[in-house]
Amino acid sequence: MAPALTKLCYDSLEGRGCPRGSTCNLQHDILKCTCGLVLRRLDFHGHVNGKRHFKFSRRATNGDRSALSIVGEAEIPSNTSPLSSGSASTRCPRCNKHVPQSQYHHHLKTHDLQKRLDSALEVAESNKHGFTIDGLGGVDFGIIGEEQTLVVRLKITRESEPQPPPIRLSKCRLLSSSKSDQHGRLYLPDFRFSVDLVGSPLINPGHPRTLLVTFHPSCAGRYENRLELVFRNRATKTRFVIHRRLLATVGDSIDHAQLQPSAPYTRRKRVPLNVDGPIRRSVRPPTWTKTGWVTVLPKFDMPRQITDTLHKRGAKSRKDVLALVKGLLAPDFNIRTRSFLLFAGRVIDGFRYREDLDAYAMEGVSLTPKHPRYELEVQGLAENRPSVLVGDFILVRQCHASDRTWFQGRVHQVYENYVSLRFDDSFSTYRGNSFEVRFVLNRLSLRRMHAALINNNNPIRLLFPGPEHIRGMRTISSELIKKIVPVNRVIGQDPEQLEAVAAIVNLPPGSVPFVIFGPPGTGKTVTIVEAMRQLLAYHDTTRLLVCAPSNSAADLLTQKLSDLGPSVVLRLNALSRKLSELPKNLRDFSIINDNEMFAMPTVQKLRTYRVVVSTCITAGVPASLGIERGYYSHIFVDEAGQAMEPTVMVPLKELADAMTNIVLAGDNKQLGPIVHSRFASVLGLKTSYLARIMERDVYNLDGKSSVGGRGVTIIKLVRNFRSHPAILEFSNEHFYNHELQYCGSAMLTRSLEESDELPKKKFPLIFHGIIGKDLREASSPSFFNIEEASQVKKYCLNLISDRKNGIRAEHIAVITPYHAQRIKIMKLLSRHHAAREIKVGSVEEFQGQERRIVIISTVRSSTNFIGADINRMLGFVASPHRFNVAVTRAQALLIVVGNPAVLSLDPLWRAFLNYIYRGGGWRGKTISWDPEGAVDLSNGQGYDEEARQRASGEAEETINRLKALIIRKNGEIENGFQFELDDSDEEDSHFGFGEGAVFREDD
Repeated sequence: MAPALTKLCYDSLEGRGCPRGSTCNLQHDILKCTCGLVLRRLDFHGHVNGKRHFKFSRRATNGDRSALSIVGEAEIPSNTSPLSSGSASTRCPRCNKHVPQSQYHHHLKTHDLQKRLDSALEVAESNKHGFTIDGLGGVDFGIIGEEQTLVVRLKITRESEPQPPPIRLSKCRLLSSSKSDQHGRLYLPDFRFSVDLVGSPLINPGHPRTLLVTFHPSCAGRYENRLELVFRNRATKTRFVIHRRLLATVGDSIDHAQLQPSAPYTRRKRVPLNVDGPIRRSVRPPTWTKTGWVTVLPKFDMPRQITDTLHKRGAKSRKDVLALVKGLLAPDFNIRTRSFLLFAGRVIDGFRYREDLDAYAMEGVSLTPKHPRYELEVQGLAENRPSVLVGDFILVRQCHASDRTWFQGRVHQVYENYVSLRFDDSFSTYRGNSFEVRFVLNRLSLRRMHAALINNNNPIRLLFPGPEHIRGMRTISSELIKKIVPVNRVIGQDPEQLEAVAAIVNLPPGSVPFVIFGPPGTGKTVTIVEAMRQLLAYHDTTRLLVCAPSNSAADLLTQKLSDLGPSVVLRLNALSRKLSELPKNLRDFSIINDNEMFAMPTVQKLRTYRVVVSTCITAGVPASLGIERGYYSHIFVDEAGQAMEPTVMVPLKELADAMTNIVLAGDNKQLGPIVHSRFASVLGLKTSYLARIMERDVYNLDGKSSVGGRGVTIIKLVRNFRSHPAILEFSNEHFYNHELQYCGSAMLTRSLEESDELPKKKFPLIFHGIIGKDLREASSPSFFNIEEASQVKKYCLNLISDRKNGIRAEHIAVITPYHAQRIKIMKLLSRHHAAREIKVGSVEEFQGQERRIVIISTVRSSTNFIGADINRMLGFVASPHRFNVAVTRAQALLIVVGNPAVLSLDPLWRAFLNYIYRGGGWRGKTISWDPEGAVDLSNGQGYDEEARQRASGEAEETINRLKALIIRKNGEIENGFQFELDDSDEEDSHFGFGEGAVFREDD
């Protein structure tokens, strides 16, 4: 060790400035840790969170873990964590979460506080001093109906002892009644629980007493309280306390029984992932029709510089990743660098997605022979965990085999919980049926994006449109607008839609991309479909490629064009898509082979269609089949704000030439691209192509620029035809600056203003506050909430039974951000034939769609606010864009089911809940804050910080009060409601006291 130390500058090591300055040849980039080790600065963060630091620190602190928790804290450099973009963070050694540097000390304190609180409550709940009370571990009333009252008897017994001192039950109270809300108001007793003492409060050995604890049901949800019993020893004038937790759930017992977790949640065990042997290739699914590809996509293997860095583990490698990302960010995002940056970002994001898939690796599993195929059971397929499609690869190898060869199985069929695989003919289970399994990322979509990004077709007018590209262009004239005779008469009633159609029809070939910016319900899709019809009618040479990021959006576009006939319109589907996902009325517009699988057309067949509709990724197929650039006169991209830029580049860079016109429709205030890696987000993947080009001067909408703008490069639709004004009002104010106009048909949008479900007529919004519980099961990380699922089912059945308003299942949509909740809700609805057609899905599935009634289940309900982290507590629910999409799908009625205490931590949600409360739409759990108070939307962490502080204060108060009760002397009286107890010791005396009540005997 000594020779190594001679290379260090001791002045630097001890924190003094080096007097030799630049002439010093010794190493300065070193630190001395509090555990005594000397190490390089870049290794410091990993060391502090590592086993070696713990080992040496434990010696220094004599094994005191509380002292260890802050060892080295003051010396952690501000740049020690690369995992948060733009701010330093430190990994907590206790919970393994990364915490912002500024909050690290407080975070450690919350761990200590929680530990002290748990310890204090554990002591309080224990039987002591010879007294035993039933219900150790808590009194659970179980699942109770809303009209049912239940009583539980708790017996208090005392052990026999010589000359027992007189001890009596001095005080009894339910603790929730002593709490105040955040405005200092005392919670009023709601009498959910009440307690009666049977017999005298004086308790002697051999004379047990009984407490009758009654639960009085109210609205559905979970209820919890804490019963505190204070006993006084009259001889020593001391007191001791015993607690019992009281739990009850109001709800449907059948629903709860059906939805209980199938198994306790456990993190999926990660299996070592080295594919360390040769791979024997499989055969192509015989159900696929052979395709005549003209060009073959390159493999596009991930660059070693990136993958080697990403494969590393530990703090040093995370620093390497940060350095790599910073190096990639160094150049500006311009025509020369954009392809490289997006390519690198897509590689990193693909790597993260592959890591997610690696988590499903298995060992010791068996294959069921169904020659010539084999069946592999994969739990979670129904939840897309993992996502497996026909044509994907799965690698298998016999466990402990001397031959290290992996066999590549090709997925030929996907079922609910197993897949059918086909291997090379040499594969068999003869030598053993215990296999290692690795899922392989299907990189086809990545390869298509990579091919588009790096090709040499980089038209500046599409990638970086500027003033020079719109010289001579003018706002569309009224004469040209009048020439449009809409096929859809509704278009003629909306000036902005009609202007957009006229502008698209009259775009000179080779124009900059034309943007239709459409907030919710303003008819973006209707407008571009009308523009397509006009183009097809005006010009015989018009050929359209119509794209969308998702299959559902592409299906919707095809349905709106279906009256043109299957000889004009082709719905081009990926080979791996399940036929069952295709709407039945689109079968004639798709190419389906005799095996009931999608197939690709020949290039000759493809040229017979004037309109081809596909997802953006599948839009790369025509080029691979031999369609030349410029063949399609127009390329339309709907829901363009939802797609990553590399995704949109597939149709644009592969098939657009100098004369191709591009039309984009979308809203950058709704859902953006889904990106798996934060590093990829930093590299630009989180910003859609639509959002990026709308930032350029030529897409000016506010009138401040002299170039481009409304009618030349962009049209903003402002007339909402979807929603009741009250449903749209909140988004209009917070996302669209009150620009939206309410133009929906009153016959539809106001059709449920008198519904019996509404707390207030004419205001068709409901927030149903319910306290549920976050649950997970088996190895699925997805959350579900039984209480909310049951309440959603109840609303669905009530609405369908409403014959007065003619509500059918297809009129209702249920939106929830978690797949597990979707499965649970569908399970409940499947028991009722009339409700089976209700669509249940994620926000992403409903973008661009609408329903007469939308019910939202927010799921998250954890209320441990001591160490509250709003991002973890709210999860997907905290996304403003996701929120905007969810609450703007409803036409006539919007119902939100959730925990108000949790949702109110987010400023946007708090403002929305205030809006509903003031409008009269509140139901269920009462509001616990001032709904008239102003909400600071810019203070992203303000309300969760308040909740943390309030919870921490209550915890400290509880700890201190429990300590005080142990040593409290006679005559000291706590604040609270009090009344006198008879000092009689008669066995038949009966004393009643409800929630919030405190009693004491005469001293």
